[in-house]
Amino acid sequence: MLMIALKLLLCGATVAACVFYLFAVLAAVRFFGEQHAAPSSTLQPVSILIPLCGVDEGAYASYATFCLQDYPAYQIVFGTRDPLDPAIPTVHRLITDFPERDIALMVCANTVGANPKVSNLYNMLACVKYEWLVIVDSDIRVDPTYLRHILPFLADQHIGLVTCLYRAAQAPTCAARLEAIGLTAGFIPGVLAAWLLEGMHFALGATMATTRTTLKAIGGLQAIGDYLVDDFMLGYLVAEAGYEVCLAPYVVETVLAPMGCVGMLKHQLRWSRSRRFVRPGGYLGTVLTHGTVLAFLTLLLYHSTGLSQVLLAVTLSLRLGMGWLIGVYWLQDKVLQHYFWLLPLCDLLNFGIWGLGLFGRRVEWRGRRLTIGNGGKIVQRR
Repeated sequence: MLMIALKLLLCGATVAACVFYLFAVLAAVRFFGEQHAAPSSTLQPVSILIPLCGVDEGAYASYATFCLQDYPAYQIVFGTRDPLDPAIPTVHRLITDFPERDIALMVCANTVGANPKVSNLYNMLACVKYEWLVIVDSDIRVDPTYLRHILPFLADQHIGLVTCLYRAAQAPTCAARLEAIGLTAGFIPGVLAAWLLEGMHFALGATMATTRTTLKAIGGLQAIGDYLVDDFMLGYLVAEAGYEVCLAPYVVETVLAPMGCVGMLKHQLRWSRSRRFVRPGGYLGTVLTHGTVLAFLTLLLYHSTGLSQVLLAVTLSLRLGMGWLIGVYWLQDKVLQHYFWLLPLCDLLNFGIWGLGLFGRRVEWRGRRLTIGNGGKIVQRR
């Protein structure tokens, strides 16, 4: 009886994964097919906040894309908590090369919580000139139309935060390629499915456009100062405050550095454990997105019967189809397109990381060892 129940459970989970693949494609059709007409308004001046912690791959080229925006008035604020941060000379070079741009650098070690990035952002607010804010990760690259694409949505007073999807700009090593593939063929489909199913109740750190007024309404950046997944929590608190979180029809690029397997696994494990503590029920439910592994396990449990073989073939077809349509066709991810054959291996790896994410509290983040507590708060730092 136990074996029969296990077989039925696995078979049902695999079918559920197939339904998820179809739903994710439907969400992508809806999202990329809509016109997403932004409200017309005068483009308000904006401050772009880029927190720093060390030198990212291709840092100067990425920062320069923000200096080339086709936008009437904006300020760029860089910030670090370390006066010896190796990223500082890059910022000084940027200031020299773009004298027409309003660029500021804040160096301050004050803290407002256990998350050093949030403390950095809080300190940077002292240099901010404008009501509208755009917070981006330091490894993000954009085109000159970036601000014009995302900021008009912020003119709607019902919208408290604008975020957007992202893809990998490059993946110089095999481990980086696996991470890039997992991003556009795994994570982003989940984001789109959540968007269609329940709307956006979280944000993506690649872009978070908001206002000082909205930040004040949620208690300021101090409200997320102890959370490891600060981007998720910022979007969550904005939604809880009664505002809408808008997923804008714009895709930014993240520049992945050369990384080894150990570094990639640590990064992915931090991500998984963080999501588990923030939304434990939702994290358990994501097992139903791992159709490739579930189908293979079903095949083994059913001793490769005809029905299990058909289920495997259908699951793989839907999985590969979803990955290609969302990652290659809509997101236009060149890394995924070139290394699409790695997708099944990536699925196997991600399932293993998901399993490891079910256990443990310790993670590593930019050389720091952290312990995560209930709700995703950092309870230990060293």
